[in-house]
Amino acid sequence: MIIQLLMSIFAIIVVYIGYYLFKHRVVDFMMFKPSTTPLLSKSLNFIGKLLMGIGIIILLLGLTGNTFAILVGLILGIFSTTGTLLFLLKFL
Repeated sequence: MIIQLLMSIFAIIVVYIGYYLFKHRVVDFMMFKPSTTPLLSKSLNFIGKLLMGIGIIILLLGLTGNTFAILVGLILGIFSTTGTLLFLLKFL
């Protein structure tokens, strides 16, 4: 029960990160300037949609209560968000 709650919170965080990146695909934020870099804008569009989809998948896997599914969801979320951060370092 508590694991499903924690997975739901993790899924909400991943969906929010995806929504934030998708929302800022044309707006300058932090040190990134997608308004002047078309590749960054397209990348944020794709990555935002991808993270929102992964967050929904994580939520569904977490609600199953299956330990293996939860592990797959955690690994998927960890690699996708870490990969996103490493990819964004290219544009600094």
